[in-house]
Amino acid sequence: MNTIRRGLKRKEPGQDPEAEEYQAGLNQFQAAVRKRESIRLKLQLSSAPGVIEKELRNKINIEESVCKGTAKFISACKNECQVLEAAKNLLLGNLRVDMLKFELNKIRRGRGSPAMKQGNPSYAAVSLSDVRIPLLWRPRDHMQDTGDSRRFAIFCIARVGAQIYDTGLVHPVDRNSTDVTFPDVLLFSKMPPYFELKLELYSYLLSDNSMVTTQAKIANSFSRANKSISKAVGKRLARTMREVNGVKEEEEDKSIKHKGPKFDLLGTATLRLDDAGEDVRSHELYMEETENDHPRLPPLFGQFCARLAVMPYCREEAVLVGGLGVKGEGITTWQEDCWVRLMDWKLSLWSGVEQYEQARSPTRCVKVDQETTIKDGGGSEGNTFTVENYGEGKVEFLCPTKESKVMWLAHLYQHACDQRRWRQAAVHKMEVLSPDTRPSLARSQGKTRSKLVLMYNETKI
Repeated sequence: MNTIRRGLKRKEPGQDPEAEEYQAGLNQFQAAVRKRESIRLKLQLSSAPGVIEKELRNKINIEESVCKGTAKFISACKNECQVLEAAKNLLLGNLRVDMLKFELNKIRRGRGSPAMKQGNPSYAAVSLSDVRIPLLWRPRDHMQDTGDSRRFAIFCIARVGAQIYDTGLVHPVDRNSTDVTFPDVLLFSKMPPYFELKLELYSYLLSDNSMVTTQAKIANSFSRANKSISKAVGKRLARTMREVNGVKEEEEDKSIKHKGPKFDLLGTATLRLDDAGEDVRSHELYMEETENDHPRLPPLFGQFCARLAVMPYCREEAVLVGGLGVKGEGITTWQEDCWVRLMDWKLSLWSGVEQYEQARSPTRCVKVDQETTIKDGGGSEGNTFTVENYGEGKVEFLCPTKESKVMWLAHLYQHACDQRRWRQAAVHKMEVLSPDTRPSLARSQGKTRSKLVLMYNETKI
């Protein structure tokens, strides 16, 4: 037990202060960009397809320009941190271009986001935070500081459709790290209830001072032999070695075109509405076909911890507000000029618009969910409707016009349906975090503290 405690409390090696300051400033800038992008996407909620198509084309042009500039920047970089960040941004930019083109084709074919109509389904904001990925080092490597000396750079990409965000780059990750922690908060806007958030884990081998494998020894012996033989024979031997190792000439040409570090995809995970909750939970991490003990990849545990929160917009933003007449069960006279707001699966009633504008508490609240009975009341002028809940009685509402009644009924029906579609997000209010733009100290390594041991005990093996 003492050995384990010493391993968990091992101090992190010191780093260059300039590199830490550079990483902290970069993380702050990326958080500000993510926050601005999520706000912009939310404002697009009521945009017409023509406006969205124009903005997608502009974004594609911007991302393509960024990718071209990043590719040139990689060849000019001399600092390791800058090269890694540039390679990460190039990978992210290419992925964004592909997904933006896919979304643009959907809109052009008429399957994109339609114009807003009365009673459209409610969307939500989704935040992913507290991502922590445990590593599975061998006991003698982690506890005794012997054996494996590989160092990695790791980051994550989370995406839903064309909304693609990345976490900060964590490096170096070696046997001193029991896990990798990403302090970033990723916020997605305009998410439907059937969203699928895909999380991808990437890594790059920074250095490996371990014992050289037999295959590497053979390759090194041939490279030394090439110095003493003719150039033609050396090329033939090198080509033979590449064919033995299963590397094709076309793949090598591609790697030459894409200069800079090449990140490997370690594993993927898909998070849905059922995975959302107020607390941090453990989720399955599906490893790629590449073997987990490959010398180029860090050892993974097959699980990761994260907090996924979902907040439907209709919980904090009014769906519909207006003046209506109200008459309770057993009352014969109408209470005129009542101010009614439909939000958070209830109708909030005020005696007048002045009380509403003064932010006073409503005089009455009528629940609106999947168990609520909503009927067209008809009336002499056809401008009334009723809302009834079990054990609460019937409440009748008088609309100024028949068109107003149709609008209220459409939003009421849709709001009650949304309560069933959003499931636990409609029952329990979750706190959706926003990307933190305040400067934070860049973490180079993740460690497991004693308070996290209980969470790891809950993971399935």
